[in-house]
Amino acid sequence: MLAVEASALRRVVADNIRLCARRRRVSLNALADFAGVSRAQLYDVLAGRKAASTDWLGKIAAALDLEAWELLKPAEPERVRRPAATR
Repeated sequence: MLAVEASALRRVVADNIRLCARRRRVSLNALADFAGVSRAQLYDVLAGRKAASTDWLGKIAAALDLEAWELLKPAEPERVRRPAATR
């Protein structure tokens, strides 16, 4: 199992929240309101100034229709398709 630095994990959580909100076409303000967390706290977590508690992650995950662990999982690098070689 890989150990992840706290700052890297905070970045993963922030990136996942932004990505999931964007995919669901939910503004960050609406996400905070729907999850029942303060907007200031959401923006502090997204900026890496504050660490999210497990309870807080659970609220955000529920609002995004996810399991909390999904916000902790680093995204797999997207595979880039290379153009077929031409002869």
